[in-house]
Order: sequence, then structure tokens, then C-alpha cells
Amino acid sequence: MKLASNYPGTRTVAVNYYLKSLKIYKDTKDLYSAADEYYQMGVVAQEQQQLDVAVDYYFKALKIYEDAKGLYSAASIYHQLGMLAEDQQGFAEAIEYYQKGWEVFEKFHDWYKASAILWKCGRVLEAQENYSGALQIYICVLAIGLQHNQDWIGYQTDNLARMLKQLGESQFQAIWRKATSGECAGEVREAIWTARDRLG
Repeated sequence: MKLASNYPGTRTVAVNYYLKSLKIYKDTKDLYSAADEYYQMGVVAQEQQQLDVAVDYYFKALKIYEDAKGLYSAASIYHQLGMLAEDQQGFAEAIEYYQKGWEVFEKFHDWYKASAILWKCGRVLEAQENYSGALQIYICVLAIGLQHNQDWIGYQTDNLARMLKQLGESQFQAIWRKATSGECAGEVREAIWTARDRLG
């Protein structure tokens, strides 16, 4: 279920709906569905910047998912907790949650979500000015994109272009060779270098 509006009135209606659904699921001991409602209420609280409330809901959902061995659902919670930590500049915590989510999505071969959460790991490293680490992540994201998420190639090229600008060509190529056992060449190189030049 996806929240479709950012209007406060709509969010209030959504929370009331989730609370009613939560009571029904708890009364019928349908804990897994209750966890879904906790998750949705966490998303609403996060959108409203009620971060402590969001964390509380997420952890309630997470406990149910983990107890039920619902790893895929738990991975969505790891993703949200990672974003919360990142927003508060808790970078080490954010990386930990993102890595947990990545491992699950990779296991389930959900490459769309896997690459999205891996990209956020790179974003955290980039925010810490760990450009070499971010580049290694972005190379992995590109590899997934070339095989599974062609629509994202433009964004991935821009990520790599920023790292090229920060690191310079020599260090960029050295990291690329280590990560891929080959040179950054051909159309991929041209796209990255062109994007770098657009950055000014």
C-alpha cells in the first residue's frame, strides 16, 4: 500500500484508517498484517517529521517480521530506518541498515530495490567524502542497472561522473580496474566523461 498524498488532512485520515485496521488485525491475532499497518504508520510519521514516533512503529513492525522470518518485509523496514538515520547524519547506522536491506533484496533477486538501497549506501559514503568507497558502490549499482534496471542508467552515470570529478582520472580508473578487472572504456567511459564535463 502506498501513501499518495502529502496533504496533512489526507495523512490524518490515513492514520485513522491504519489504526482501525491495526485493531482488527490485533484482535484477530493476524500479527503479520498488523506489522504492515505499523509500517504504514511509520511512513506517515516519518513524512510528518515525527521521527521518534516513526522509529517506534518501525521497530514494532520489524519485531513481528523478524519473529515470523519475513525477511523480505523486514528489508523494507531496514530501508526506512536507514533513511531516518541518514537524515539525522547517523551515517554508520544508516550504512548498517542499508547493508541489511541490500543483503535481503539481493537474496530475493529484487534488483530494483537492491540497486536503490545500494545507491543510498553510496550516497552516504559520498556525503562523508569517502569518494573511493562511494565509487566502488556506484560501479556495482551500474553493473546491476546494465543488466536489470536500464531506466536508471542516466542517474548512475551522473553518480560516476561526480566521483570522476572528485578523484581524477587516474584514481578513478585504478578503482574501476580493481572493481571490474577491466578498463572503463567504450560507450560507458564516453557517457561518464561527458557527464563529468557537464558538471563544469
